[in-house]
Amino acid sequence: MSLPVYVDGQVLDATDCNNYFLPQPAIKPSDQTVTSSTVLVNDTAHLVALLANASYGFQCTLYYKGGTAGASDLKWTFTVPSGSTLRYGASYNSTGLTGQVSINHVGTDVVAAGTNGTGNVLAITMQGSLTTSSTTGNLQLQWAQNTSSGTATTVGTGSVLVLTRIG
Repeated sequence: MSLPVYVDGQVLDATDCNNYFLPQPAIKPSDQTVTSSTVLVNDTAHLVALLANASYGFQCTLYYKGGTAGASDLKWTFTVPSGSTLRYGASYNSTGLTGQVSINHVGTDVVAAGTNGTGNVLAITMQGSLTTSSTTGNLQLQWAQNTSSGTATTVGTGSVLVLTRIG
């Protein structure tokens, strides 16, 4: 879908203003933890409603911590409506704690990042695009421990997911 074209003197309706001119942020207001589980769970804050036949710019920053390297780590993925495509690149530490820059993930990829002790907050940054088909639904972050551990893995306060309508 292409962006609307406006003419001089035209009054913009609320739907266009809300859908095209305002980003759709989902900001984590408090920490969420997973302990002793590799089963992906829905993130309690990172959920954004999507319109059908739309294109979005996608940005996500996750602040996280967990056990020592290899002892818990973090894995994540996204769910999208049927027929939608999410493509993104990510910068993060591998489970071996070496810097990674990946350039082509799709939303259904399960990606793992290393943790480095409960006192060390790390960050994952992601940027890309999302296109929906004729189905509405939600973009939902899911995550878990990569290796089950009694030391909690935490996605922290201030982590943010932002979509901006571009088409």
